[in-house]
Amino acid sequence: MIFATNLIQKTLALIKKTNTKLKSNNFINQIVGKTVDKIYQVDFNENKDNDDYLPWTFFITFSEFDMFMEIEGDFDGDHIKINLNQLSELKQRLEKNELRNESDLWQVYEVKENENLGELINKPILKCEYGIEKDEFTINENKIKGQKEVFTFIRFYYEKSFLTIFEGGCGLSVSEAQNIKLNFEETFDKYLAE
Repeated sequence: MIFATNLIQKTLALIKKTNTKLKSNNFINQIVGKTVDKIYQVDFNENKDNDDYLPWTFFITFSEFDMFMEIEGDFDGDHIKINLNQLSELKQRLEKNELRNESDLWQVYEVKENENLGELINKPILKCEYGIEKDEFTINENKIKGQKEVFTFIRFYYEKSFLTIFEGGCGLSVSEAQNIKLNFEETFDKYLAE
């Protein structure tokens, strides 16, 4: 009996440690207080600044933290996926998306501090706000079941500012606007990790 209890406790601890898609989304609490080190974005080759298509994946690393955050958009036009992964997996993820020598494909860019998203670099995350769809909601008199494993947005608070990342319809959008209107706000609940 004691052996079974210990085994269950160890299994639960291992699941908690390795599962990056926790439905409780408690993993976002782990980055609060961490300082952003580097940010990479996956976007098309050629001229990313004049590209109509938005980047669809961000990889965010943190100083003195053995995990990185992956934010993925452009899979359904409405949601984003957010995961924490072991830092040891980052090189493989970057290499998988580095298709610089293939025409009309994509590559990894390191975000610079003077870019919109780059404002987070070398700044501690004070808190995060994020949205997850409600269990059920109504649009045009139709009841719809929510998707609890994906997010609608994430907002990083730093210093006296914040940046919001959300699905822009054709990739990830980043905004520093205070009164940004997110699509279908009545369909999701907002949560705060501090």
